[in-house]
Amino acid sequence: MTRVDDPLLGRVVDGRYQVDGELARGGMATVYRARDLRLDRPVALKVMRGDLARDDAFVRRFVHEARAAARLQHPHIVSVYDQGDDGGTVYLAMELVEGRTLRDVIRDEAPLSTRAALRLLTPVVEALAAAHAVGMVHRDVKPENVLIGRGDGSRSMVKVADFGLARIEGVSTVTTEMLWATVAYLAPEQVEHDTSDARTDVYAVGLLLFELVTGRKAFPGEDPVRVAYEHVHGGVPHVRDLVPGVPAAVERLILRASASEPGDRPQDGSALLRDLGALAASLSAAELDAAPVREDTVPVAVLDADRTLLVPTRSGPAPTRALPVSRRGIPDRDQGRTTPARPVGSTDGRYARTSGNRAPNTRGAGPARPPRGRRAGGGGAGWVLGLLLLLLLAAGGFGYWYLTAGPAVHSPMPVVVALSEEQARAALDAQQLDPVVEPAYSEDVPAGTVLEADQAPGTVLRHGTDVTLVVSQGPERYAVPRLDGLPAGDARAQLEAERLLAGEEIPEFSDAVPRGVVVRTDPVAGTPLPPGTPVTLVVSDGPAPVDVPDVTGRSEAEATALLTGAGLDVEVDPTRVNDDAVPEGSVVSQSPGPGQVERGSAVRLVVSDGPELVEVPAVVGRQYTRAEEELTDLGLVVVREDVRGGFFGTVREQSIEPGEQVPRGTEIVLAVV
Repeated sequence: MTRVDDPLLGRVVDGRYQVDGELARGGMATVYRARDLRLDRPVALKVMRGDLARDDAFVRRFVHEARAAARLQHPHIVSVYDQGDDGGTVYLAMELVEGRTLRDVIRDEAPLSTRAALRLLTPVVEALAAAHAVGMVHRDVKPENVLIGRGDGSRSMVKVADFGLARIEGVSTVTTEMLWATVAYLAPEQVEHDTSDARTDVYAVGLLLFELVTGRKAFPGEDPVRVAYEHVHGGVPHVRDLVPGVPAAVERLILRASASEPGDRPQDGSALLRDLGALAASLSAAELDAAPVREDTVPVAVLDADRTLLVPTRSGPAPTRALPVSRRGIPDRDQGRTTPARPVGSTDGRYARTSGNRAPNTRGAGPARPPRGRRAGGGGAGWVLGLLLLLLLAAGGFGYWYLTAGPAVHSPMPVVVALSEEQARAALDAQQLDPVVEPAYSEDVPAGTVLEADQAPGTVLRHGTDVTLVVSQGPERYAVPRLDGLPAGDARAQLEAERLLAGEEIPEFSDAVPRGVVVRTDPVAGTPLPPGTPVTLVVSDGPAPVDVPDVTGRSEAEATALLTGAGLDVEVDPTRVNDDAVPEGSVVSQSPGPGQVERGSAVRLVVSDGPELVEVPAVVGRQYTRAEEELTDLGLVVVREDVRGGFFGTVREQSIEPGEQVPRGTEIVLAVV
């Protein structure tokens, strides 16, 4: 429960995480419900105990958890989002799993059927197999670290948490001779030598399976030191001595997984996962679903041995409650004597298997019967009384069977395939079975119809058994998203996010949509399509090109009208040029010239200022040859007319008056005498 005096309540840690309430308290840290104010999402905030936060070794181990767990991306492992230190408040921000723990399931529902136990345990082993594959060992597998989120009961809701004791296989992270772990699930090699590998996790999983099918712990002692001793010198009890209905194959797997000698166990999570699959395949539906009945009713309590404690290892100091090791004995509280330890020198890593806390098999035992004797008289009455007693015992036995194992607590599985979900639920409710719905797409079966069930029709099931119904959602379809106005690259990414494919890109001219932006899709937005269907993108190629007319030689006004009519802009060069061939006011040149350009492009015009003019000089009285040379240099055309033979060669008259401005090439007549 949340402590009202907890100073973290209501505080914003590291300026980001608003602490709302306490979720759990462990040996190293407290877990709070919090909200990530930056991303606006709920998180679980794991905060190290203040006294440990002042110890650099523990802080390093805590940071190690963040880095170790962050490496593991798996659907059955709780994700770690962030890690930090806010003024001595050392924390991890993790995925918040709303629901309960495997401990709650064991306390409220165990013993479970083999199918139910495997359904909960298989995701745990899958998570550990993923960790073992990268060389990581959890080292603290226990029911409290298996979270079961609220939902439809599917396997995806089972997640393994708290890699706080995880370490890379073969690399020690222990800086002292003390071992952090939960004593009830310690492997013998952890107690004896503080060594661990993937088989250490396998040992703990074997104990989890033991609890799921029996409803009690393999080592239920209240004294953590005594429990640790039992791991080393005892042995896991035989499950069938406690719950006779458990299949023998399940008992064999538990004994193998929790063997004292590590080499006798499955070598890692992957090997154990294969063994679980083989176990499920080897059992019939009746064996998998048989409801176990325990011979005792001892509740599974949360004891000191269930909490993560600091336990001294073999080579460490010997405090008041030191763990007994091979060279020392341990007081036997029951007998008031000392139990001998293993012989000195037995350090080869193998562990003697004694009777441990195995429950004796007393099913065949009973009180000694007194010797038979004869009673005088009353023989007939005794015979009648004996018959009545026999009938009463038979009736009582039948009633007990009827109420505990017979039709009163079992029902046949009805036919539910092809029924609507509502009809199937009603049929299961009538047999006191619990429907668990898993949706699935189907191209052929209408939505809301049951596709399959995990129990065959006619199978006799215990009341309250979960029956998984796979219900059709109809064909799997995804609507084409609206993509017009998006860049083509963004449109392709959005199609993939919607489980569709980007198909052909077709360019199309558009005056309104910029180049490279989607104009429309084919099919249109909103059309439902199967996953992986390609969607054609019509992408703008910018405005359509227009033809540029040739306007050279035309007047400025005429040229401007032609160009603007073609959808082009006109720019006129302010500086005119002389041109002997183009009249003044007409276009001498244009840029760009005739061809195709985008609509709205500008065309620059150069306008003629007419031919270049020259000033006619005075040449009268000069010799003709000199006058001709001067006029020709000015670009004028000279014509000679002789008067009276022109014997003197002197210019008497010129046809254009001196000082007059004329274009080059103008003809001037000179009269020569």
